[in-house]
Amino acid sequence: MRPYLKLDHIDKIFTRGNASTEVLKDINLTIEKGEYVSIIGHSGCGKSTLLNIVAGLTDPTMGCVLLENREVNSPGPDRAVVFQNHSLLPWLTVYENVRLGVDKVFSSSKSRAERDAWTMHNLNLVQMAHARDKRPAEISGGMKQRVGIARALAMEPKVLLLDEPFGALDALTRAHLQDSVMALHQKLGNTILMITHDGSARCWTCRWRARASGSNCRPTRRT
Repeated sequence: MRPYLKLDHIDKIFTRGNASTEVLKDINLTIEKGEYVSIIGHSGCGKSTLLNIVAGLTDPTMGCVLLENREVNSPGPDRAVVFQNHSLLPWLTVYENVRLGVDKVFSSSKSRAERDAWTMHNLNLVQMAHARDKRPAEISGGMKQRVGIARALAMEPKVLLLDEPFGALDALTRAHLQDSVMALHQKLGNTILMITHDGSARCWTCRWRARASGSNCRPTRRT
């Protein structure tokens, strides 16, 4: 059986003038449908670069990413990214930020009423329906991340990509949001790839892989 998501011999070299920096070397990873996998490593070890390659935002120097046996070579709604910086549009309300993605993906397949209901459904999933009319400046950092997660989920991606989603939050908010994401994963069965420098992620994700310059650890399942 072919893996759902496959990172196949990924290399990435950045070149500037005569200088070259090898960031990723021969990265191989398979992820099955419905798994929650974390890549753990210190800052600067290439985690975000790897996630950007999976998202189609950066091309690998060598190797490829396969999603359902199709090569990933550009961004697409089948892969939604939640960044450490929530990236909400400040002039739009919470509802409008989520609705923007819904309209982009479902304008030809859902009616206006269906898109409204789907937007509210996803805000309810992250417990943010009560703040639908607020703008990003009027809500907390944790609430902004919840909206970012709702926006990503509303696109019904095949893979949800989380780029240090809790890194800018205080410890208490981070713990609450981690619990919320795990509850959503258990409820929806999403396929999730997360990168983080937080070693505690190995305790609450399905599988983790440590990544550091010059060394690799094999994926280990949680027991």
